[in-house]
Amino acid sequence: MPELLQSIQSLLITLASFVVVLSVVVFVHEFGHFQVARWRGVAIDTFSIGFGKTLFGWRDKKGVQWKIGALPLGGYVKFADDADAMSTAPREKIEDPAILAEARKKGLFHAQPLSTRSMVVAAGPITNFIFSIFAFATLAFAFGRDATPMDQVPARIASVTADSAAQRAGLQPNDIVRSVNGADVSSFSAFQTIIIASPNQQLSLQVERNGSLIPITATPTLSTGQAGGPPAGRGVLGVLPLVLKSERVIERIGVIESIALGASNTWAIVAQTGSYIGGVFTGRESGNQIAGPLGIINVSGQVANGALSGGDADTTLGDRLSFLALSLLNLAAVLSVAVGIVNLLPIPILDGGHLLFYAIEGVRGGKPLPPSAQEWAYRAGFAVMASLFLFATWNDITRLFPGAQ
Repeated sequence: MPELLQSIQSLLITLASFVVVLSVVVFVHEFGHFQVARWRGVAIDTFSIGFGKTLFGWRDKKGVQWKIGALPLGGYVKFADDADAMSTAPREKIEDPAILAEARKKGLFHAQPLSTRSMVVAAGPITNFIFSIFAFATLAFAFGRDATPMDQVPARIASVTADSAAQRAGLQPNDIVRSVNGADVSSFSAFQTIIIASPNQQLSLQVERNGSLIPITATPTLSTGQAGGPPAGRGVLGVLPLVLKSERVIERIGVIESIALGASNTWAIVAQTGSYIGGVFTGRESGNQIAGPLGIINVSGQVANGALSGGDADTTLGDRLSFLALSLLNLAAVLSVAVGIVNLLPIPILDGGHLLFYAIEGVRGGKPLPPSAQEWAYRAGFAVMASLFLFATWNDITRLFPGAQ
């Protein structure tokens, strides 16, 4: 029974952390669209976080309906003349110049100049990047740069990942690995080096637990290179280091340096993701790093449960909750970059697809593509995104349940 209750608690924490992180990222993205649209005088009908049945909502003084949907897998800003939530087309196409001018004065989105529509669409992903920069900067400014010398920290375990090689071997939080295959382990860095070089190799560990040494046999798994994890080909055990307060070294940094660090971290993720996507299309990389909702749920759960279970005996509940909030903020910053990149892909129904249509419209002297061509493009875009979703979900399933392959 205690194990069942612990599993239920872990599941609830996982789902709650996923909803919180994704909702923050979606809100940031849609708020970018919303704010620029309001700045440019565009009439807005709905601001929604989530899809499906409305759980609760309200209408503000300017007539915008704010609502929370039952399915927390996205969101949208719907303009007054949108035929659908994706802003793929106006409810009614206007060709008469006089009526078009009147519609523009009323703030109808599809009647706006090309520059306004482009700014509104681009604002979503750009805001995602800005949020990530300032989230990383906030973390760096508030808590400094971690300069802890891991080669001086014992191989002490903070948390054990569910269904990992470490859990199967019987490793537990607060264990200290003292030797591997008879050789002393001086630090967590030394232990990590051994694990990385030993995929699928059985290792004999001597582990200190509650003052006693116990033998444990562990076999690191081979990393598949999934998003957010170690590169493919490395050994993975599934543990995180536990650094005591007395061991941690923090370097305080100023506001400017924090923002620079936030921008650097954001750009590093963009560059890494761009390189990976390019590698997939050129055949240099496998597509197995592409993650879907299940993958994000899994990572959210690992981050949240790890934050709540980590720490030593002196760690208070307040410390754990603070660490949880910081960990989720960091995850939201990483996910926000990913959302910004994906939305800039030139696929119809995404922001990048809208911007591609606007670019074509600009090249054609303000003449948009024929409605029939746009309709077929949106259908193709939907098919591409549906295929990508299924592929990412299959990746998630094969990672979470290796026997499904």
